[in-house]
Amino acid sequence: MTHIQQEESRRNFIKQLGAAGILMTSFPSFAFNALTDPVSFTGLPPVNVSHERLIRKVVGLRPYRPSGFNLSVQKLDNKVIIHNYGHGGGGISLSWGTASLAIAKIENETQQVAVLGAGVVGLSTAILLLKQGKSVTLYTDKLPPNTTSNVAAAFWAPVSVYESDQIGEGFMDQFNKASQISQRMFQDLVGDRYGVWWIKTYFLGGNFDFPGGLNLYPNYKELTASTSPFNDHPITEEIHSLMIEPPIYLKALLDDFYQLGGKLVIRKFNQTSELTQLNQPVIMNCTGLGSHHLFGDKTLIPIQGQLAVLLPQEEIKYGYVYPSYDGLLYMFPRKDGIILGGTSEKDNWSLSTNEQEIKRILNGHQKIAEGLKQ
Repeated sequence: MTHIQQEESRRNFIKQLGAAGILMTSFPSFAFNALTDPVSFTGLPPVNVSHERLIRKVVGLRPYRPSGFNLSVQKLDNKVIIHNYGHGGGGISLSWGTASLAIAKIENETQQVAVLGAGVVGLSTAILLLKQGKSVTLYTDKLPPNTTSNVAAAFWAPVSVYESDQIGEGFMDQFNKASQISQRMFQDLVGDRYGVWWIKTYFLGGNFDFPGGLNLYPNYKELTASTSPFNDHPITEEIHSLMIEPPIYLKALLDDFYQLGGKLVIRKFNQTSELTQLNQPVIMNCTGLGSHHLFGDKTLIPIQGQLAVLLPQEEIKYGYVYPSYDGLLYMFPRKDGIILGGTSEKDNWSLSTNEQEIKRILNGHQKIAEGLKQ
C-alpha cells in the first residue's frame, strides 16, 4: 500500500465506517479490560482468520439520507405523524437520543400514541413513551430477530449518518445532542441483561472524527510506531467505547415493552391512507428504510453492508477499525463469533452475499492478524 493510498483511505474513513453500525450476544467478562487497566502494547492475541472458521455471512441494509436522519412533523388528515428515521450506520448508536428528541415534539395532553416499526428506534421510542405514562400501540410486520437492527455490528459510534455538504441548518446541534443523550443512556444498560459492554478499540491509521464529541470515547490515547501493538501502522488511536449486542439487546427491549404495558399489533401498512384508520391521534414513524415506500421519501436509500463471522475466540479482548486502501476492515469479538467487516455500498438493495467481498474481508483481516507485534 502506498502512502498516497493510506492518506486517501483515511479521508474516506468516516464515510466507510457506517458498516460498523451493522450485529452482537452477551460479551463475557473476559472480553473487556477495565478502563483503569494499564495499556499493553505487545502481545495482543491474533484473530485466527481462515475460510474454514467461517460460520456465517451477513448482509444488511442501512437506511441512509445524505441530509441526515429525519425528525420532522407531518399532518395527515386528523393525524400527526412524527418522523424518526434515516440514521444510516448510526441507528443503534443514536436510538435513545433521536427517540427523546422525537417524543419532545408530542403535545403534552396526548395520551394515545402509535409507533410504527419494531427495530431499535421503534422499541426505544415506545419504551420512553410508556415510561411517560402514555398508552402505546406498536405496529410492525417484523419482530426481532428479523429486523434490520439485528444485523448490525453495533459498535457505539454514530457514523455514516449524513453528508456534511447536504445537511440543513441546525442538524449538527440535533446530531450532537442525540449522540450525547444516547451514549449516556447506554451506560446505564451495561451488563448481561442488555448485552452492553465497554471494549478497547484501535483505529489503525488514526484520523477518527469522534462523532458526537471526544468525551464520548473515554481513555483516548494516540499511539506511535513504537507503542502500537500493530506493525505497519505508525499512527494508531486507542479508545474505549460501548458495544451493543442486538440479539440480546433487542430481546431485552421487547421484554421491557411488554412489562411496561405496551400493546403489539402485527400489521403491514402499504400506503399512508391506511394510517388515518388508526385510533391513535399521534403516530411515531420509525419504519427505517420502509419510509422510502410508505412515505415516498426518495432521498432515503440503503447502504448495503456485509459481514463475515468466524468461530469465537475467548482470548480476543479488543476490537479494531482500519480504512484500508481497498475498503473498510473492522473486527469486534463476540461470544458466538468474531465479527469481521465490512462493506458500505450506497443504493444497493440486494441482500445477496458478494463472495468477492467475503474473500477481500478475510484476506485483509488475515494480514492484520499476521502483522501484530508479539
